[in-house]
Amino acid sequence: MATEHSTKPMPLRLHIAQFQWANAMMRAANRALARGDEAALARIGFSAEHVDELRQSGGFPERVFRANYRTIAYLRRHGGRHAH
Repeated sequence: MATEHSTKPMPLRLHIAQFQWANAMMRAANRALARGDEAALARIGFSAEHVDELRQSGGFPERVFRANYRTIAYLRRHGGRHAH
């Protein structure tokens, strides 16, 4: 008997959860960066090089969060219409 592998697209709720998780992680990183909490940034999973980049750029910009929120809202409104 052959093993069947699913070719179904990822469920919409998982796409939404990924965007929500990304926003939460970036917000936590911005808070840790503002406090100068290197240990928190390491726990989140950032390398020293990435922390330096974030510090130089002032953290994750608000436009990234807005784009993710818009994508989440779009997926909630229209995601089911484009399911394969």
